[in-house]
This record gives sequence, C-alpha cells and structure tokens, in this order.
Amino acid sequence: MLPLEVRIRIMNRPYEKKNHKPPPSAGRQAEEEEAAVAIERYRDLAEGIDHGIVWEADEALRLCMVSRRAERITGYSLEAWCGEPDFWEKHLPPEDRDRVMAKFRKALEGEDVHSDHRFIAADGHILWFHTGIHAARMKGKIVYRGLSVDITYLKETEEKLREKTKALEEANRVKSYFLSIASHEIRTALNAILGYASLLKEERTRAVEERKEIHDRVYSNASNLLDLINQILDLNKLESGQADLRAEVKEVSLSPLVKEVLQDHRVQWEKKGLDVALVDDPTAPVLRSDPVKLRRIFANLLINAVKFTERGAITVTIINHHEEKNVSVEIEDTGRGIAEEDLPRLFEPFYRTGRPEEQEGAGLGLAIVKQFVDSLKGTIEVKSGPAAGATFTVTLPYEIS
Repeated sequence: MLPLEVRIRIMNRPYEKKNHKPPPSAGRQAEEEEAAVAIERYRDLAEGIDHGIVWEADEALRLCMVSRRAERITGYSLEAWCGEPDFWEKHLPPEDRDRVMAKFRKALEGEDVHSDHRFIAADGHILWFHTGIHAARMKGKIVYRGLSVDITYLKETEEKLREKTKALEEANRVKSYFLSIASHEIRTALNAILGYASLLKEERTRAVEERKEIHDRVYSNASNLLDLINQILDLNKLESGQADLRAEVKEVSLSPLVKEVLQDHRVQWEKKGLDVALVDDPTAPVLRSDPVKLRRIFANLLINAVKFTERGAITVTIINHHEEKNVSVEIEDTGRGIAEEDLPRLFEPFYRTGRPEEQEGAGLGLAIVKQFVDSLKGTIEVKSGPAAGATFTVTLPYEIS
C-alpha cells in the first residue's frame, strides 16, 4: 500500500494525456459557436441569391470559394471553378479578357470595382454578368470577394430595344425620304396635267393632231400618277401585313398574260418610239400560279424598262426549263443600264439608281415585284452595266401549292 501522502499527490495531479488539449473555456466556446453561426448565415445568404454567384479568390484571382448557384448558372462544376488557377480569365471572351482582368485587379488599389462583362458558359453560349468586387485582408493576406449577377436577360432586352429603336429611326428616315419623293412625283404629274388641260381649254383652235398630242400627254401623266398611288398602296399593305401574300392558284398561260400586259402599256412605249417584242416558247406549259400577282410583276418590270429606255427596244422572252420544272421570263431593254454598286440595293423600297438629276419615280416598283415573286416561290435576277441596258429574269415553278 502506498503512503497516504503519495496517494493524495497522485489524485491532485492535473489531468494530462498525450496530444490532448485542455477543453476550451466557456468564453472561447461561445465565440466559436458564434463564428459557426455567422459562417452558416453567410452560406445561406450566398446560396439564396437566385441569379448571383458569390465567390472569393486569393491575390492572384485563384478562386477558393464559390456558391453552388455557379453550377446552375454557368454549367461548370464547383470543382472546375476552384480547380483551375486561371478560371476567370480562361472563360472570358478573348477580346474582353485584358480589359475585364485589368478592371478586376483595380480592387487591389482599394477601389470597389463594378463591371458588366461577358462570360462563356459550359455549353458555349455567352452570358452577361454584373460583377462587384472588393479586396479585404485576412490573416495578413489579400483576398478578393465578389458577387457576379447574371444579367443576360437584361442585356438581351437592351439589345432588342436598341434594334427596335434603330428600326424606328430608319422607318422615320424612310418615311421622310418617301414623302419628299412622293410629293415631288405627284406635284410634277399634277402640274403637267393642269398645264396641258389649260392649253386645251384656252386654245380651242389648235389642230387635231396637236390636240391629240396634248391628250396623250395628259393621259400619260395621269397614268404615271395612278401607278405611283397604286405602288404606295401596295407597299403599305405589304409592309403592314394587310396584303394577303398567299397565292390564289389558278391555271395560267404565260404568253397570253404577257401579251395583255404589253397591250395595256402600249401608249407609253409607242410614245417613246420603242420597239417591243415578245419571244414565246411554245413548249412552256400552263402554270399553276397566281395570275393577279404575275400581271403586277410583269407590268412593273415593263414600266421600269420603258421609263429608263430612251431609244431602242424592249424584248420579253419566255424560256421553258423542262428538267428544272420552271419557266423564266426575261425582260431586256437597251436603256442606260444600272451601275454595279446599285445592284445589291435594287429591290429595297425607295431606292433609286443613277445621279439625282436622272432619278425618276419613287423607287417602289421593284420592291413590290420582289415581294410578289417571293410569294410565288420564284426568283428574280438582274444583269446590267452602265450604258449596257438591263435584263430582269423572273423564274417561276410550274406549280405552287
């Protein structure tokens, strides 16, 4: 048996165990619990931001913490976010990279940085983020803390609004341009009609032939005015969606239809002394198409050819393409031709070719032709050059549904 004093010494000896730390004091335990609650609150707050990514990175912008929303928003796993040392830089579009990274690093200078920037998602599409960053010091080291909010929808909406604004501005410009052209054309035609009518009224003793010439000029100007008004109405209906572009399909024989169009406009081309000829193709079949639209197409092309041909001839040629199951109608003139730079815009509304002093009409006829040809599943092409005349070729399928 041990002596009593020895037993007491052993019983009063402080509790020790190898590698064992004494239990924390009550104050320290409370601090740790408070810190754990704060971390949990911070995590809940970060995860609760539905369209945002909370992240933390070291001084080299290597990510060490990312909220789980990053996976849903970008498609990249948290391991990818934190595992790649240059994750941010790698997933910025190359043309944005230097600018955005320079902006991010300004946080080291004590600035609170805010930047709208693009980001390449895992599936390759472009996201837009608004990123706010500030730098903080932890245990002697600099850390970046950031919030990147997904603003892709906002940016797409802004772009759509910009496009609509641009379209409205262009429509307003075109409207003003159109009004200046249309008012000039209408005024010119009406002045001519009134002038010739005045001559007929005041000089009843004029010779029959002279009076007939004045009648013809009145008729010609009135016809031009009617054509302009019809074109304005057609284009307005087409662009407002009021016009029914669905084809009213019937059986159509091209040769008789083209002959009728030539006859309808006989006064205009005979007045200028032009030779007009139709070269038919007897193998061309009866088409299943829309005769009303076909008539408007060929009438506008003929009017255009007459307008820009001062002397020479206009030849209309029908060509059957049996193997392709389509028919072409070529309208060739010997007029002043079209410059190469004008060809790409030839079918735009209100576009007029040549020098200002050479420009005629409101620039509507060919735009209407193109809309109608498209509605009939056809194509239209033009070949021309300065002083080389012009050839418009409309190609139509044998049948449309």
